[in-house]
Amino acid sequence: MPFTPYHFGPNGFVGLLFRRWFDVPVFIAANVLVDIEVIADHFLQPGWPVHQIWHFHTLLVGGFAGAIFGAIVYYIKPFRWLSEKSMALIGLPAKTTLLSMVLAGVLGVWLHVLIDSFYHYDIQIFWPHKDNTIFRWINSGKMSNMEKTQQWVVFYCKLFWGLMLGLYGVLLALRAYPNNRDVMRQSEKSEAKAAGTKSPQA
Repeated sequence: MPFTPYHFGPNGFVGLLFRRWFDVPVFIAANVLVDIEVIADHFLQPGWPVHQIWHFHTLLVGGFAGAIFGAIVYYIKPFRWLSEKSMALIGLPAKTTLLSMVLAGVLGVWLHVLIDSFYHYDIQIFWPHKDNTIFRWINSGKMSNMEKTQQWVVFYCKLFWGLMLGLYGVLLALRAYPNNRDVMRQSEKSEAKAAGTKSPQA
């Protein structure tokens, strides 16, 4: 993608949806990890292609890099604390595990690479197989269809930004509902107890 933030919508949505099984901050941060390759390419070998210098934009190498990234975040305690703290700050506290962070690193990279394989023809998603099978299939083998496909990819990425924010709102509401219900029950018990203590005096 031309800008990594486009990925935050789809990854954020999927991350929140499956937050019980993998770490959301690592899942989203994996997008930044992948696009470090593009920045490095700009300085080390300027020009096209820009997604092949380290093969991070592949399922094989990218998945391996994502797994290492997740393990590093887990074993470096300040990073792990930051991940847990960030979830608490947005009102969705979660406890991390090594498995949840490694899984988030792998799947976060894979989702990023999958989206990019629709947008960029130089993505070698199934490397060492060098052809971008998905790009060729979605564009019917015609480069002339690329611009229209790219527009649709950007549209859906923006759409998922909205879906992510909507899902976040729903999750916050669901967390607040049991708390409100408990407060109401506690209030009812207090009122009943107060009424019971007053009745003998009457």
